[in-house]
Amino acid sequence: MNNRKSILCLFLLFLLSLGSLSVNAQTVSKVFEEQTLKTVLKEIESQTGLSIIYQKDEVNENKKVNATFENTPVVEALSSILDKSLEVNLKNKMIVISKKGTMPGADQTKVRSITGKIIDENGEPVIGASVAIQGTTLGSITNIDGEYTLANVPENAEVTISFIGYQTLTFKANDKALQNITLKEDTEMLDEVVVVGYGTVKKRDLTGSVASLNSDVISSVPATSAVEALQGRASGVVVSTSNWAPGETPSILIRGKRSINASNDPLFVVDGIPVTGGMGEISPSDIESMEVLKDASATAIYGSRGANGVIIITTKQGKEGKTQIDYNGYVGVQTIQNKLDLMNGAEYAEYTREAYRNSNGSNKYLSDTPNKEEDMLLPMFKQDPYVLESVMMAYDENGNYDPSRIRSYDWFDDVTRSGLITDHQLNIRGGGAKTNFMASVTYNKTEGIMKDKDYERYSIRFNISHNVNKYIKFGGQTQYSHSVQNRGSGMETDMYLYRITPLGRFVNEDGTYPGLVGGDSQMYNPLMNTVEGAVDRPLKTSRYLGSYFVDIKFPIKGLSFRSNLGIDSRTVQDYEYFASATTERQLGNSSASNSMKKYSMITWENYFTYNRDFKEKHSLGITLLQSIQQDLEETLEASVQNTPSDVLKYYDLASGLLIDGVGSDYVKWNMASFMGRINYNYLGRYLLTVSARYDGSSRLADGHKWVLFPSAALAWRISDESFMKSLSWVDNLKLRLGYGKTGNSSVDPYQTRGKLGKKRYVYNNGATEIMGYAPSLMANSTLTWETTDQWNIGLDFGFLKNRINGSVELYLQNTHDLLLERQLPVVSGFSSVMSNVGSTRNKGIEITLNTRNIQTKNFTWSTDWMFSANKEEIVELYNGKSDDIGNRWFIGNPIDVYYNYEKIGIWQDTPEDLAEMAKFNEKGGNFTVGSIRLRDVDGDCKITDKDKIILGNERPKFVASLVNNIEYKGFDFSIFLYASVGRMLKNDIELMEKPGRANTVKVNYWTPNNPTNDFPRPNADTEKLDYISTIGYDKADFLRIRNITLGYTLPKDLTQKVMLNKVRFYVSANNPFIFTNFTGIDPEGANGRTSPSYSTWMFGVNLSM
Repeated sequence: MNNRKSILCLFLLFLLSLGSLSVNAQTVSKVFEEQTLKTVLKEIESQTGLSIIYQKDEVNENKKVNATFENTPVVEALSSILDKSLEVNLKNKMIVISKKGTMPGADQTKVRSITGKIIDENGEPVIGASVAIQGTTLGSITNIDGEYTLANVPENAEVTISFIGYQTLTFKANDKALQNITLKEDTEMLDEVVVVGYGTVKKRDLTGSVASLNSDVISSVPATSAVEALQGRASGVVVSTSNWAPGETPSILIRGKRSINASNDPLFVVDGIPVTGGMGEISPSDIESMEVLKDASATAIYGSRGANGVIIITTKQGKEGKTQIDYNGYVGVQTIQNKLDLMNGAEYAEYTREAYRNSNGSNKYLSDTPNKEEDMLLPMFKQDPYVLESVMMAYDENGNYDPSRIRSYDWFDDVTRSGLITDHQLNIRGGGAKTNFMASVTYNKTEGIMKDKDYERYSIRFNISHNVNKYIKFGGQTQYSHSVQNRGSGMETDMYLYRITPLGRFVNEDGTYPGLVGGDSQMYNPLMNTVEGAVDRPLKTSRYLGSYFVDIKFPIKGLSFRSNLGIDSRTVQDYEYFASATTERQLGNSSASNSMKKYSMITWENYFTYNRDFKEKHSLGITLLQSIQQDLEETLEASVQNTPSDVLKYYDLASGLLIDGVGSDYVKWNMASFMGRINYNYLGRYLLTVSARYDGSSRLADGHKWVLFPSAALAWRISDESFMKSLSWVDNLKLRLGYGKTGNSSVDPYQTRGKLGKKRYVYNNGATEIMGYAPSLMANSTLTWETTDQWNIGLDFGFLKNRINGSVELYLQNTHDLLLERQLPVVSGFSSVMSNVGSTRNKGIEITLNTRNIQTKNFTWSTDWMFSANKEEIVELYNGKSDDIGNRWFIGNPIDVYYNYEKIGIWQDTPEDLAEMAKFNEKGGNFTVGSIRLRDVDGDCKITDKDKIILGNERPKFVASLVNNIEYKGFDFSIFLYASVGRMLKNDIELMEKPGRANTVKVNYWTPNNPTNDFPRPNADTEKLDYISTIGYDKADFLRIRNITLGYTLPKDLTQKVMLNKVRFYVSANNPFIFTNFTGIDPEGANGRTSPSYSTWMFGVNLSM
């Protein structure tokens, strides 16, 4: 033990000696032109990591410096720019500048002891406050009486006093104020600025329901898109991954689903410009903040597009001062977390035997155990010699059966792999007194779990702003991105491939792949898809996002104007090629297609803002907006079959011998808007926000083009009232109430005019054919937007110097004028017409809680908790308050429900079950032992449509997240948990189809020796077992460990040797574990035949200079 201590001491002494050497070896590299001495000294402090101490009356801080240094020792550099009357000395990682003769040596720096007491504004001692000497390791904390003592403090040093929830103070070491210090409450959190659309507001003055994420939160978990960074970070926001293929973007719901047929996606606003979709192209490292506007008082300013919530993304901007360079990069491996497991050869063989044991046909399996002679007679075994040989391997010369000896092949293992992910993000920003800039480059590549899927994206961004003078400022944000998503063959979604026998030959002896497997005409070999050039399906997306502005400040105090031009231009090239020898073409003709879609949106917005304070009691803010927008989408597509060569792919469609189709489309619509908003604040305690937006759109018919969307919100800062002063532990208490009306602009641009469809007319006994047009969609000139009325009440709170803070929200949303197909008499020539009928309702609660559990000099621990519960229901449909069973829409229930018979088990071979089953069979039933048993809702011993019930719905009862962040010295650790409870999902795959012929996923099926209640007994006499559709309805509750990250930041005295401000290394795991009973791929929504879910294991680095 003593040896260990000795070694540890020697090691520490070694490190200290290195630190001492590093101080003396510090150099300066910089060109200074007409810079003040004060600026130069700060830059040298930044480069060297040393503190520079001097008396202000001895040093002329305003002196202009012109000097060039290249790896110049710091003492030499300072001596060359200081007056000859000054000298430079090093002491304890400090540079002391003094008059010559007052400090003959560095060792003679005057030191002193300081003592004092720290209290709060109420006179109470502050326990555990930090007292630190800047630029040194000297420090202490206050005791139980708020007292502290520090020895050997340099007289010219600066002393920093800090404690969580209070403002940080700095004093000179010889300042007598150190004896008695009063800390004031830190209101920085309340003064935080939040972007609310067409302006900003302090968090303390917020009247609507807004969740805000800053860049630190966004970058805390490695994410490739802005949408991923949102998951679990804002209450009421549900981010779901239904497809785990590379390049797929998760879906977002804010406060539930309101519309049945229209979109439920939120509106995205990037740097002030509304955009549609494609958030996967924005790099998280470029984002300064994201605000989620949830209630109508916040979203009504976006009118017809705000019903589903608004997500505002603000990208980083340059700042005056030193240029900052940040690099964030990581590499990682993706491993399969969950996939659909198919039966292996032995399991499939026994499953096939059982299906024929339960058969009444001529091929009935006559043995209760595996039998060599019986196996040789089974159709699925004997039709292919290779399959039969695979089964016969299980028998020895005496006919003894060993299932482990059966030859089996898992084709899914051959088409999957461990994925690789690479992400690099470089950001440079800086500026001067008039011009600021930010430039970034991002590169991301993912090689997916499926071998034929990958995704690659790069993006570049340049933001700039320039102050012409104190009145005029202009600038812009520009981004270009290009991505290629190779979608592969899609074999993981092909139901026929899950039926392939694992006993067949997948690979020939010469390494080629046979077209069919097992001698079955419907079982095509999936390995054909992996041959180079057999499948090529890239989706190429190029996108240009631009936002350009001019700001004008008028001589009238508080009055300003902004003109903002936004451009969103996107080109999508969709290519597909399938060779003949693929599962898609099934050894028939090859196919090729080529389509291009060009989308552009141009938005021009002009608005005035006026902000003034009057007599220190009244604050008024006024915003007036005028906006126009044009959307244009053009599409061109063609597809052919039987191209002469696989090499041509989709590049020479004219060579195809068979034309499948040629098409084009053109869609254009315009919108004009006016908006006004008033913010009023009285005494900082009573807040009012009123707004109205008036939207007009070419989508709607004459007389119905314009719709008004008003809102109003009140807030009361209770904590600022005089009667709250005695409650010193209450720092913030604000009550909010809001109402607003928003719209959903999902009316088809030409819906109100009707549509014509192409028709071919044949006459003269088929000898003549001409093309014409006939009405295909009935016009409805009264069609308008779906609208949502929303009430919101919220309470913001902060206790114990805001160590505990958060909010509680209650909301009610009523959506009416739903876009639904209303049934029409057949004589009208149309079966239905799109109309505004029906309504839905959403109500819920959201809770956000943030706590700073521990914060000391070396250790901090904070927790963020989110909870939200939403109840969604249909109030009325096109036929009033009557259910629409055909579409599975039920009054009083959510939009997406599961409606079917309820499986309660399997009919067993017991006297009780046999007697009960006989009652059903006497009334026309055809149940047998081992078949599915259903709940008889009406008790009449007959299974009819009256016995179908609502089994559950896709909306969770509540979602919650918990994030813990811990920092200890240079180490940081975070764990992010995400949970969803109360949701049902159907594992939507084909279970036990074509038993006796096709394979299936592993299931626990009934046999006489395994009387389970899980799955029925297979039967070779039917392609689909009776009521098999009632199986697969699972509870989709889950607890996911969303992320675990462990990082270490190198000490500054090491990083600054290489001119770096920060070097952090980390290891991180995304989705390492999930706890659920869901039987499908993933309970977030990957509930069918789809790509496997995966865990990502990463190593990364953050650099700043």
